[in-house]
Amino acid sequence: MKKTILALFVSLLILSCGEIPPFVDFSEPILLARDTTYITNDIPSTALKNVLLEDISGVNCNNCPKAAKIAHDIQNNNDPGRVVVMTLHPKTYPQYTAPHPDSKDTFNTQEATDIMSSLLGEPRGFPAGAVDRKLFDGFQTKLLSEYNAWPTYVNQQLALPSKADLDLTVLREGERTVIANVKTTFLEADATPVYISVFIVESHIISRQTMPAKPTDNYDYEHNSILREGVTLWSGLLLAKSVEKGRVFEKGFKFELPNRHVMENCSIVVLINKNDKQSTEVLQCIEKPIK
Repeated sequence: MKKTILALFVSLLILSCGEIPPFVDFSEPILLARDTTYITNDIPSTALKNVLLEDISGVNCNNCPKAAKIAHDIQNNNDPGRVVVMTLHPKTYPQYTAPHPDSKDTFNTQEATDIMSSLLGEPRGFPAGAVDRKLFDGFQTKLLSEYNAWPTYVNQQLALPSKADLDLTVLREGERTVIANVKTTFLEADATPVYISVFIVESHIISRQTMPAKPTDNYDYEHNSILREGVTLWSGLLLAKSVEKGRVFEKGFKFELPNRHVMENCSIVVLINKNDKQSTEVLQCIEKPIK
């Protein structure tokens, strides 16, 4: 009799578990105990599509300040948070990106190099930009060298329905320990793998920049939205191999902000992105200041 009751209890327990969630990688040491995934019927009906604009730049590139101005004008001309700018200084192409000999800082990162080479492609020249890492109709590359056309493609992406909703809460623990809690709600089903990427960007950095007109160098140039660090790999961390509509992921990231970065000028950028041969497109993005 006891065995029968025990067997019945186990059967009820298995049935009560309901659905089996998709694979989630909880192996990363930076993840917090609150990481979870579940299905919700409370799907946001007014979620807006935010757009990522990646500006490939260099301190020795005389036209890069023009592109940077256009990128940040696009950002400022839209509602706050709708356009996220991330400025990439790759280690390659030293004629454009090698730091000036007297610079106190170098913006070159391996993350920027890998994003450009592996996700965006090699530029025909500097500056160059990518909008949501998307290959637009009529182009053979994701990189848009005509920066005056960037507003057109950003607006095109802003008008699309959102495939995912992102919420980001940034907390601090002690002096320089940062906790980023990310909630992702998928508004559509997706049969292909989806990734989450987390980066640190920094603004208001005063450093020498080659300019379009004489004097050729500005020693007090303000650099903004510079990609500084990757909290995840540059390619992202796998969320799931597929998702259904209403699938929610809550993930926490905990890291130390390096002393070389000014906390008041830093923010966290989170992307929900693709990362395969068919697509590297960014489905949704969000940016929040650390302090």
